[in-house]
Amino acid sequence: MFLQYAEQYDFNQADDRESIASLETDDGEDHPPEKIIAETTTKSGHTWYLVTWKDCPVIRSSWEGKELFDDCPEVWDAWLVEKQQQAEGKSKPLDIEAFNKAVRDLEVTETQRRVLRRLRREVRLALSTLET
Repeated sequence: MFLQYAEQYDFNQADDRESIASLETDDGEDHPPEKIIAETTTKSGHTWYLVTWKDCPVIRSSWEGKELFDDCPEVWDAWLVEKQQQAEGKSKPLDIEAFNKAVRDLEVTETQRRVLRRLRREVRLALSTLET
């Protein structure tokens, strides 16, 4: 699933002028859960669900507890169907390791882009000081 998304979105082509904040899930808007794409259970037995959010990139998915789905049973029901399809081999589970690597890679890219923008501003400021 993530690989399909990554093929459609070229992270390297993102406009440098675009605010990194605009890519964050926490943009002040209400983004209801869209679907569950994976689940994991901790050693203590607590299960977490990787949730995509409406109008947010898949890369901004987050791990949530089951109580989130009390108000959106259709998301939960769709996940139960997906889990059954995975169990029957009709659907392939998300590669969580690949997903986590993609998230880390994106974070590095965003950090590098911020540093580059800051350096560009500093160079423009230095050049404008030299010109005057």
